[in-house]
Amino acid sequence: MSESVAKNTVPAMPTQKKKKGSTWKRMVRCKWFYLMMLPALLCILLFNYIPLYGVVLAFKQYTLNVPKEMFGIDVANIPILRFFAQVNAMEWVGFKWFNNLFVKQDFWAAVKNTLIISFGRLIFEFPIPVILALAMNEIKNSFVKRFYQTVYTFPHFLSWILVIGVLNGFLQSDGVINQVREALGMEKINFLANPTLFRPIIFITSDWKEMGWSSIIYLATISGIDPTLYEAAYVDGANRWHCVRFITWPSIRPTVVLLLIMQCGSILNGGFDQIFNLYNPAVYEVGDILDTWIYRYTFQSSGRNFSVSVATGFFKSAIGFILVMGADRVAKWLGEDGLL
Repeated sequence: MSESVAKNTVPAMPTQKKKKGSTWKRMVRCKWFYLMMLPALLCILLFNYIPLYGVVLAFKQYTLNVPKEMFGIDVANIPILRFFAQVNAMEWVGFKWFNNLFVKQDFWAAVKNTLIISFGRLIFEFPIPVILALAMNEIKNSFVKRFYQTVYTFPHFLSWILVIGVLNGFLQSDGVINQVREALGMEKINFLANPTLFRPIIFITSDWKEMGWSSIIYLATISGIDPTLYEAAYVDGANRWHCVRFITWPSIRPTVVLLLIMQCGSILNGGFDQIFNLYNPAVYEVGDILDTWIYRYTFQSSGRNFSVSVATGFFKSAIGFILVMGADRVAKWLGEDGLL
């Protein structure tokens, strides 16, 4: 018996060592593919990686003085070299701006508001596209399904300026809603100047505008589920709820977890476009987030200091990176795939 097993056993193939230069030869062989990628790679390098050098502004004293030469090269007419020359000429101050940030009470108030609003978005906004995608998947009529998908997706293409302009027409002290309340003998409510109502308005308007667009990725994931799984479930006596619970949800759960992990990285963003166009001094105590605080501190204060803005952005990026890695570890601890 042992001899027959030995004869039928396939000998293991010796592992081939990767030859030196094989990567270069493969690149030469596929040179036209790399040539097609070259414009996109140049754009990424120019607009995503070279500006990263500006992060050192967080550790320097910002000045407007631009040297005329760098390494003996005239940089007056070369924007990229002029940028590097200006940054290099600034005085190194170390962690001065971070120390200034951490002693400002309005900075920590903005951090608090950002965390509250961002966690509120995770609770009141993140699940809505998932629920909408599950509900849309249950619509069997293709025409009705496309109609509702178009209706829910359309608001995404409207700018926040336009949306807030329409919202002001409804919610201002002399808006449509208050005119109706006044006609009914009720008191007027200044919705946009009410700190209690400001955050719910943020969540509701963001859900209305973005839930359809955000649900597309979940609908795409659902469309890739094998239909025979549903057929087999119906044969075994399952109803629609059973199919959603045991087939649809397990299929889209990895996508939900992945997007949730990525969402944790933007905890300190809060949503500048929406809040900047919606808030006012009456609701600063509940609506002033880090991004709006940076804008007011940099562009609306008497002394513009871009180094403070860069230091705040660096702080946000560092916290976001830590949160993403932590969320990834938690997801893996709970048995999910995670990012890495």
